[in-house]
Amino acid sequence: MPQISVRCTVDNCYFWAPNNYCNAESILITSDAAARKYSEAVDVNQTEMIVSEIGETPASSCEETACKTFFRRS
Repeated sequence: MPQISVRCTVDNCYFWAPNNYCNAESILITSDAAARKYSEAVDVNQTEMIVSEIGETPASSCEETACKTFFRRS
């Protein structure tokens, strides 16, 4: 898999880094509908479970997507 750079402006996320980078090793982005269905504890490790239960999660626009890897920084 290619190495990518993920930019993120959510500075209260545990994975946020200076200059607006995401330092998470892997991330799960899903539709808002799927994000609402699953608790905050469901993340990238449960991707196959989500797909097997509800299928792929299409969205019509970026406004309908959510980063499930978000974890509030304390």
